[in-house]
Amino acid sequence: MEPLCLARLGLLGNPLRVTVLRLLIRHLPHPLAAGDLARALAVPPSTLSAHLAALCDAGLLVQRAQGPLRLYHAVPGALAHVIDWLGADVALGRAGAVPEREVPGRRRSARARLLFLCSDGALLSPLAAALARRRLRGGARVSAAGADPACAFDPLLLALLGVWGLPPPGDVPRGAMERGADMVIALDTVAADALPLGSQMPPPVCAYWPLPRAGAGRVIPRAVALHAAMCALEPRLAALARLPSGSAPREAVQAALDSLSSGLPEVARAAGSAPAPRRRSPFPALPASAAS
Repeated sequence: MEPLCLARLGLLGNPLRVTVLRLLIRHLPHPLAAGDLARALAVPPSTLSAHLAALCDAGLLVQRAQGPLRLYHAVPGALAHVIDWLGADVALGRAGAVPEREVPGRRRSARARLLFLCSDGALLSPLAAALARRRLRGGARVSAAGADPACAFDPLLLALLGVWGLPPPGDVPRGAMERGADMVIALDTVAADALPLGSQMPPPVCAYWPLPRAGAGRVIPRAVALHAAMCALEPRLAALARLPSGSAPREAVQAALDSLSSGLPEVARAAGSAPAPRRRSPFPALPASAAS
């Protein structure tokens, strides 16, 4: 145990390896290709390959082949072993957990604070928040934000929320730093790269639920992409509503969010109930007049 932990600690003394591990953990449970990592970190592939091989040899990463691609997946449990060893063996049990910071005069809320985060806060995150407020039925305090907030909400989103009978998102998109949260769910790659947010203690549980992106262009294809995003969110939020996030251990909440992200069947067990039967989306088809 000790030689392995020392080897892992030695590897984490290199800033680039720490950055690689952090980036892959932010995108869990999704792997990233070696080329994507090299572009994101702006390092030559030849330099990165040696670091990836060392992290894989130490069990901090797992590599799998997909055709010509080499995909890398982080193993957070390997870091947990190092932390446990440091606390029990090196610190002799004296390195306790960081206590939660209390704000004077504020009563603790029994409802979890759930934050949806996207790149600009103008489209995906307010869409997810509007749907979550309906699906969770007051079981969480839901908000939306942008890693780099836009000046206004997307007009197409405002029109579609009215068509689907969902409440408007508010005045203007908000920044992520303005919203303290217990759970943060990133909805695109820019938001995933921004995790974790600030220096909140304890840090929020974070997850990455990539959604179809409605880019710029013609209205009808963008509306179809937004409808696809809603259909992807609806079963995830239905399962999240069954999860006792206020009383469940942090590890169980994280595992449930990761399973929801990847669509794995383990989410039913994490949520503590059987999966809901498959059914048609509750949202009506988009009228042609509304799309145009």
